[in-house]
Amino acid sequence: MKKKSFRRGQTVFNKGDGASELFIISSGNIGIYFPSNAEMEKPDIVISSPDLFGEMAVIDDTMRMATARAETECVLISVTRAEFEDKLANTDVVIRGVVAILSERLRDLQKRR
Repeated sequence: MKKKSFRRGQTVFNKGDGASELFIISSGNIGIYFPSNAEMEKPDIVISSPDLFGEMAVIDDTMRMATARAETECVLISVTRAEFEDKLANTDVVIRGVVAILSERLRDLQKRR
């Protein structure tokens, strides 16, 4: 895990990017912009510490489904896919199954927006 700093307005990732890491917010605010938000003037969701984001694409190994941008100065903790998979591998098989199903359901719901 690594700390990464982002300036206000800096993009963390874009919709369609590959996903090699998820992020935990240590400080600051992150705006999430869904594909239906073409102008991207205001975020659809604003999240802050101790939220995390970017997990769905890491869990199901797909492209990013939204854009994430720093709304304020931010410090994020990056968790790589390998680190996440290592932690997940040490959990019960039921937990791994639930995580995969929840991610798939959330992605399906987002596509319907």
